[in-house]
Amino acid sequence: MRNIRIKALYAIFASVAIYGFTMGLSRPLLALILEARGIDRTFIGLNAAMPAIGVLLSAPFIPMFVEKLGMRRFLLVCLALDLCVLLQYPRFDHLYVWYALSMMIGVTTNCLLVTSETWINEIVDDAGRGRLMGIYNALIAATMALGPLVIPATGIEGWTPFLVGAFFIAMAAIPLFWTGSHYLSPHEESSFNIATFMFVAPTLVAAVLLFAWKETAGLSLMPVYGIRSGLSEAEAALMLTVSGLGGVSLAYPVGWLADRFNRYWILVLCGLIALTGAISLPYIIGVGVLLWILLFIWGGVFAGLYTVVLTIVGQRFRGRELVTANISIGVLWGIGSLTGPSITGIAMDLWDPQGFPLVFIAASLLFILFATGRWLLSSDKSAVL
Repeated sequence: MRNIRIKALYAIFASVAIYGFTMGLSRPLLALILEARGIDRTFIGLNAAMPAIGVLLSAPFIPMFVEKLGMRRFLLVCLALDLCVLLQYPRFDHLYVWYALSMMIGVTTNCLLVTSETWINEIVDDAGRGRLMGIYNALIAATMALGPLVIPATGIEGWTPFLVGAFFIAMAAIPLFWTGSHYLSPHEESSFNIATFMFVAPTLVAAVLLFAWKETAGLSLMPVYGIRSGLSEAEAALMLTVSGLGGVSLAYPVGWLADRFNRYWILVLCGLIALTGAISLPYIIGVGVLLWILLFIWGGVFAGLYTVVLTIVGQRFRGRELVTANISIGVLWGIGSLTGPSITGIAMDLWDPQGFPLVFIAASLLFILFATGRWLLSSDKSAVL
């Protein structure tokens, strides 16, 4: 049994690593290509928002495909589609075709993420759930950090960066051949659905939306913000890498804290640090070491935010409700991905380039006020979600 569990974890981690790598490479790569061609930043933000439509369209169908194919075969199908879609970008060099391809990337990566999160939550126990989810999110952050490193090595023109991404996607499929198929365990129907999850766990909903805004708008528009603030192309891409390294380094410590302290207030603490980082960013964008320290901590607290959300979900929900909660998180991520880059792109057009940190100041502050208010107004503090 232990050997089967270890093999399953390898397969899950490989799949989610490709989710991170694909997002880490494709979003800044496409944004920088469009920026170099003089495309308006509003349209760059719209392209970055297209995967969210794929997320929203695919989420309701994931349980059906997982039940029919099993998690292993479904993940293999997702990886194959992800590889094929990525290689279409240099073939079809047209903005509106790229919108469709970006939407398909959203379908494949959402299926990878939701399926892997459901699988891992079914095979771990509660005692170390926070730490294991910390490792899980550290892996996402690490591969997101590795993705942008392809850009300085290959440049942004031609097939090369896309071929590098396709190679790593193919490598991720190998561990899936070492493990058997895992099907959803039979459980009672969920007491809530995707639409009503926001009433079951509104604070988790707000936390996921904040995380999605940072991940998608940050990946797509942080390099543009860096360039507009006077950094070189390589330095702008490095901003994402340093932020990702913070996620790698701090996700596990936050998970450790989530196994020992009140998880709700750890969410609020992450929001406070995110707010502080957003306020500080415009003042130290050109101050070398201070910028990298800030981005390291900023990336870490956002990765920690998602770690705590997944830990709470795994703790509070079981069976079909766990699956429904994970799918709901995927849909919420899609909503945040759809609105975050678009609003941030518009904000950067209106306040060039400080619209970027202004969006995160507003979002972080709203999250802190909402989460704190719900805690103060709740009659049962232990049941607040």
